[in-house]
Amino acid sequence: MDIGAPNTLTYLAYVATWSSFVATAAMLSRVDFREHRLPNTLVATGYLCGLLGFTIAAFSRGNFTIVTNAVLGSLITVLGYLMIHLLGGMGMGDVKYAGVIGLYLGSLGWTYLYLGALISFVGAALWALPQMVSKRGNHSVPFGPFMALGVLASGCIAIGVTAGA
Repeated sequence: MDIGAPNTLTYLAYVATWSSFVATAAMLSRVDFREHRLPNTLVATGYLCGLLGFTIAAFSRGNFTIVTNAVLGSLITVLGYLMIHLLGGMGMGDVKYAGVIGLYLGSLGWTYLYLGALISFVGAALWALPQMVSKRGNHSVPFGPFMALGVLASGCIAIGVTAGA
């Protein structure tokens, strides 16, 4: 995660943007675990906060790579999750939220986009496996929390890699 020439506005933009992600992810996860849905207003909030924050960070350092990568990451992730949806593997709420997830993961870099998606799917599989083995209850997986987990884990890894550099 290269933030270019560091300045106060860049740091504030990143802190505000990632804080808003944590807040909306927590709210979305709560709803998804309870109701197996991801409300559009919260997903839209995630999009807007991410786009605004990454754009402010880009302007503050004069480098728009982060916004470009974030938007491309969002598009790639939505297309990938849409294919899974069309095959019957997930709900449309997950596809919409995938855009937010791709926005944040794309801002970190391509490696983290793939890593975050992998962490999401592995986490969801580990959650679903005991339910499938026991053959009890509902087998649908609230995937939103695992998507958020993938972003947060990738973000922590990116910070660790950057700190070690």
